[in-house]
Amino acid sequence: MAYKVGISSGWWNIAKDPNLLGLPLKAGSFGATTGVQFNQVDMETITEFVEPDLKDRFRRIVDKLGIEVGLHGEIGNIVALESAERRIWEQAHERLCIALKWAAELKMIYINIHLSQNVIVQQEEQRIKPFGYQYQVVTPYGQAFWELAERSKAVKDFILRKLDAPRNRVAPEIQSEEPFSKAYSAAQENRNKKIKENIDKWVKEFLESPEAQRMTHDQIERQIARIQAQVQQEAQREFTDMVSSGEFLYNAWKRSQFSQYLVDSGEIDAYIAVGKYLLEKNDPLWMNIVGNMDPETAYNEKPLEFNAAISAAYLEGHFKVKNHSNKDHLQGMNMVEWCEKHKIRLCMEMPHANQGQEGLMRFFHPLHSQYLVRKIGSDYVKLCIDFEQSMAQNIDIDDMLKKMPGDFGKLIFLLHLGEPIPYFGTAHIPITIGGQGQEILYRWIFGLRKKGYKSGYVIFERGGGRGGGRGTNYDVFEESVKAIRQMVKYLDQDTEPQLLPPEFFGIGFENPDVWARQVVTMKEHAWDPLQDVFIIPEEKHFFLGSSAVQKGKAQEWERRKFR
Repeated sequence: MAYKVGISSGWWNIAKDPNLLGLPLKAGSFGATTGVQFNQVDMETITEFVEPDLKDRFRRIVDKLGIEVGLHGEIGNIVALESAERRIWEQAHERLCIALKWAAELKMIYINIHLSQNVIVQQEEQRIKPFGYQYQVVTPYGQAFWELAERSKAVKDFILRKLDAPRNRVAPEIQSEEPFSKAYSAAQENRNKKIKENIDKWVKEFLESPEAQRMTHDQIERQIARIQAQVQQEAQREFTDMVSSGEFLYNAWKRSQFSQYLVDSGEIDAYIAVGKYLLEKNDPLWMNIVGNMDPETAYNEKPLEFNAAISAAYLEGHFKVKNHSNKDHLQGMNMVEWCEKHKIRLCMEMPHANQGQEGLMRFFHPLHSQYLVRKIGSDYVKLCIDFEQSMAQNIDIDDMLKKMPGDFGKLIFLLHLGEPIPYFGTAHIPITIGGQGQEILYRWIFGLRKKGYKSGYVIFERGGGRGGGRGTNYDVFEESVKAIRQMVKYLDQDTEPQLLPPEFFGIGFENPDVWARQVVTMKEHAWDPLQDVFIIPEEKHFFLGSSAVQKGKAQEWERRKFR
């Protein structure tokens, strides 16, 4: 396949461009006028799939233009696949199932998603620690945590320790539900039965003892009262210890309707519990990213690695689980199976960052995400590398390239390109032919090629142009497509970055496209030195424009003469 060059449509919500009103227009408008055979459609919401006659209109545009189309999935907290919050896990899972269903319906080449939407849990302690017990959390497979605890001694020990803690905040929630009330009532009955049995036993033994034979009636009554009090006190102590124990709470917790999804510190405890499970199983996600370190230690000593490994486990859970959303939208298949059947690549890209969050997203580094791709082991689950967003995560790309294993490039399917500028990964400035950005990008892609990236899709991810906001086709893309074509041409020739010829930078007769533009420019400005020498309107406005000047339409002619 070698490399295929393309563009992205952009988002209506950002550009406010009429060309981006709906998926069919996103697929065809810019793609039809930039000379590419591939367009990445940027999806803003799953409601775009309910556009009237979507499938027919979309396929008619794409088929007539003869282009291929990929899909960039939704972004934002509602699709945070790394989240342990139940409400988000379920929404994110269903929305991705819907997107995958339509990607197949519309014959997309790939669907690209962000690895993470949230900052590391350590950065949210002030929110999670005080209030985490109030919201529901789930395992990577969307289950209540007791289901994981039943399969893992390490997880159960952790949960029991938290439930046994003196100030455990989940306990009142568990105690307010019916399973606890029933278990408590049953325990009370057992206590009362045990009290009666023990009193009868001890009183009988006392009355039959020689000591009782020597006592008066009043002394016997007092001794029986002491026996009753002692038995009741002991039984009550045992009862209190039992109903407040972690084990008793655990058994009620796993039968509760609401509380079964609660853990004391919300996502923090959920992440630690998952880490306990991964370590216990020697899972490659944990062992390769974190190492042989207990999650409670790693939480403080390796916060980035801790979050990356757990996030990877949550993404794996989404990809492999088969729940009601899979039945509703993917014919019961898991996401990997669906992609393999319909030959859709599921690509994962590092996220952008807001100011103050650079390098603090839960899952962003390619040296970490590679282990998720390797573990899944499907040719239809790959990485997307965005150099601009990598820099936004405080990654030194040259250093990262040196640390990549020799086969890393084989894990990549898609590259997102833009001028390499480190502003949060959202600038998406056009690439200039002959500019420094073109040279740097080529060096980085060549580095990936040496690591095995010999084929894939290479696209310019559009922004709003250098001026921002809406703009003409040229304002948005400028020379980006031509610049990428130059890169691809010399990548296919395996040209070392230091040996790039002048043609790569748009200089020389062997670059016909650039040379043709240069000739047009020279012809347009050939007479500039003679301006103001001839006193005729044709000097500036050409012969066809002289009548426009005479009629007071000089400005209109100047603006529109090349259209």
